[in-house]
Amino acid sequence: MKAFGIWFRSLELARKLILINAVFIVLPLGLMGGFAFARFSETTEAKVGESQLQAIKQMTLNIDTYMNELNRLTVMPYQYPKVTAFLESKRTPGQPLTLEEISELNNFVTQVFLNGRVDILGVSLYGRDGASYVVLPESQYVTTYKLDESVAWLDRFEGHYGEPVFVPTHDVRSTGGIVYQAFSIARELRSFDSGRTLGHIVIDVDPKFIREILSKVKLDAEESLYIADDEGKLVIRKGGGGAAAAPLDLAGAGASLVAGGDGLSQVEERGRGLLVSRFKSEVTGWTTVGVVPLASLMKDVDTLRTFLILFGTVCVGLALLLYVFIAYRVTQPLRKLSRLMRGVERGDLSQRFPAEGRDEVGALGQSFNEMTAKLSELGYLLYETEIREKDAQIAALQSKINPHFLYNTLGSISMYAEIEGNREIITMANSLSRLLRYSLSGRKERVTLGDELDHVRGYMSIQQMRYEERIKFTLEADPALLGCEVIPLLVQPLVENAINHAIDKGAGEGRIVLSAAAEGQTLVIAVADDGIGMTGEALEALREHLRHTRELGGSSGNGLLNVHRRLVLHYGEEYGLQLESMPYRGFRAALRLPLLPLDTGKEEDSDAEHPDRR
Repeated sequence: MKAFGIWFRSLELARKLILINAVFIVLPLGLMGGFAFARFSETTEAKVGESQLQAIKQMTLNIDTYMNELNRLTVMPYQYPKVTAFLESKRTPGQPLTLEEISELNNFVTQVFLNGRVDILGVSLYGRDGASYVVLPESQYVTTYKLDESVAWLDRFEGHYGEPVFVPTHDVRSTGGIVYQAFSIARELRSFDSGRTLGHIVIDVDPKFIREILSKVKLDAEESLYIADDEGKLVIRKGGGGAAAAPLDLAGAGASLVAGGDGLSQVEERGRGLLVSRFKSEVTGWTTVGVVPLASLMKDVDTLRTFLILFGTVCVGLALLLYVFIAYRVTQPLRKLSRLMRGVERGDLSQRFPAEGRDEVGALGQSFNEMTAKLSELGYLLYETEIREKDAQIAALQSKINPHFLYNTLGSISMYAEIEGNREIITMANSLSRLLRYSLSGRKERVTLGDELDHVRGYMSIQQMRYEERIKFTLEADPALLGCEVIPLLVQPLVENAINHAIDKGAGEGRIVLSAAAEGQTLVIAVADDGIGMTGEALEALREHLRHTRELGGSSGNGLLNVHRRLVLHYGEEYGLQLESMPYRGFRAALRLPLLPLDTGKEEDSDAEHPDRR
């Protein structure tokens, strides 16, 4: 599964879509089709079996009606007292009949033939004490027959109490040697007075009437229809004539079919699956068995299955071909975009995607075009920045001597002022020297808050000499924060802004308060004055200027916008400069930057790499 997952993730998007479509469409359709076909096969088999069973029941009822008519013929001897008296009489072998007996017996037999129609082949009367009168087809009456005690059907009278016994199809041979196929109905005749057995009557019947009933049942070439007795002996059979309709071995395996109860079942016989319908007659005790090979029964179903498989395969194949075309058509813009991206990776920023649609691919293509345009612009800006930085480095090298010359000059002024005893000039010259050294010689990216505040103190010492008593400067900083990291030259522009806009434009003395405090993980450095302040509209305009202007502000590049942009570029949009003011209530500018300790080791390493900065 892991190998398959790796292989699947490596496939192209179009092939993934095709594979997913094949799995989630073909597989459910196949399972649904298989299940539906199985249910259809079961339903068809049950319906055909039920129809066959109903046909067998109706056919059996028709046969029973006919058998009931024959059954009434077997009780006719009770209507002829002389016939029963003849059967009760004792006869010796070869004893001739009297004319009266012959007349009575012939009259009885004639009535049987007349009532039983032309399908009766013979009538036999057997007396218990040797009397017999047998009429066979194509024969004269015979009086010398004696009923063989070993006849199998004689045993079946036991427990029947005079009920008829139906004998399966057997051979009947005339006195002329002609053999006829017939089935027989036999009845034990008893005396009404004593209940003693008088004899038996046997009527031989041509099975053509049953064949006519069977002929009305239409069978396929592979179907068969049987009627058999309780012992599995064949009474009559009708088959479609095909090889698969060969008669069952009713004496063997077929006997179990007859012995089973009424209804439907499936059996295996001679390697064939058979659907068997059974119905037992209440009149004859015979069982009618309909046999249909499952292969024949399901032949049309198999043809339908083959057709459905072929039709489904063609439809699914066409659908997959269409889906392949659609998948590659839909993913073509993505493949083109992928090729353009590889071109951008090689540095060709002139690639453009023809974004025509408004779907997700079109939006992605539009974003790609904007990205390449911005990359081209950023590449140009980066190139320009590198050139300007090189120019600045060259200019710095050319003017490297100027700061040293300025420091030396300020030192000479301080020395002459000390000789003359002018302490104000000494203080101003030393403060200005420290300011210049901090501003020009450091070039550090990060300094401590203590260094930045020392720089502001030097700046304010000069300003206080300039403005004398007009400036009241207060510094409030938590000593624990003096080692925190800040960007150099952030605070001095805020103090300078307070002097320019609060002290110069105000009347009388002004107060400036510089504070540094921690708010959670944020370092807040605030410069507040009590000057003329700003109106709400002017303050909001200044805030909008800080939020949306990207150019550096101030003539010297150290204005409020410069400070704000440096913080945002270094630490992110959540940090920067916050402004608060009200008319004649003063102005407050607060720097918000992350509370981080300065990595002094890194700064020392940086200074060691550039000893000329000292």
